[in-house]
Amino acid sequence: MSTSRHEKPALPITDATTVLQPEPSGQRGAQLPGVMRQINDFNAEGRAHEDLWSRTRRMTDQVAQGTKAASDADSASANAELDHRATQAENPDRTAPRLRQWIVAGGTLALDGVACYFAAEALGGGQSETLVWAGLFLALLGAGEVTLDLYRDSHRVLWRWTACILVTFIMLLGVLRFWFLATVGVEGLVTAGVGATLFTLATGGFVVIGYRALRVAETHAGWRARRKARSSAGAAALAHRKLERLIDKRDALARAYLSLVRTRLVKSCQATELSLMERAIWTHLTDREQS
Repeated sequence: MSTSRHEKPALPITDATTVLQPEPSGQRGAQLPGVMRQINDFNAEGRAHEDLWSRTRRMTDQVAQGTKAASDADSASANAELDHRATQAENPDRTAPRLRQWIVAGGTLALDGVACYFAAEALGGGQSETLVWAGLFLALLGAGEVTLDLYRDSHRVLWRWTACILVTFIMLLGVLRFWFLATVGVEGLVTAGVGATLFTLATGGFVVIGYRALRVAETHAGWRARRKARSSAGAAALAHRKLERLIDKRDALARAYLSLVRTRLVKSCQATELSLMERAIWTHLTDREQS
């Protein structure tokens, strides 16, 4: 049976070990002694040698498991990042962090607290009742901002109605402030009107700023996708750090074993075979070529 000219003839297997042959110069080197025979003979010299070999091989198995875990974590991170990008592509203008934008909207709403308090003072009542009315006014303004954000893309008619109701409510708050300022005895109705107008414009401006902050905030789905992508990236980084620690520990054990077995190799191997045998033992211990 003929063999293809592109295939090399198989080497004869003399034992259960792999035979390494140097080919850097293009010439076939002398056959090395069996690697496993060298390792078995060395381990038989003492229990410490066998224990060190066993620990190194167990660590190599852990490195293999860690490599797979890191690869799986990288795949999960890449998929989560793709999902995040796909979700963001549906709303390209809403990319600002959701929590930060809600904090900005809440901060601008809090600035209306003084204006709402003055409007609540016009309703009379004690201090606690005034604070309750002021809190209610702030809650209605905040609900208006959120409703405008929700209806902007889905229900344009409801958005217009909400905007009209919110503007009317802000104007009513301005009337209450004018009533309060005129009642407390400021210098004339003109001054009271100017003060109420300024407070009303400030209230409307803060509401617009809060609304615009919500408009550029990422959607709930985008927020969840971003959190998942960030969590997956963190898990992948953690898996790689763990893998690096396992590799360092395995290599340290392999170097320790190789330094001990080298004295035996010097006696049993020729000078030209020594480096190749060390490389073969390193490959056996670590499942990778020696760098």
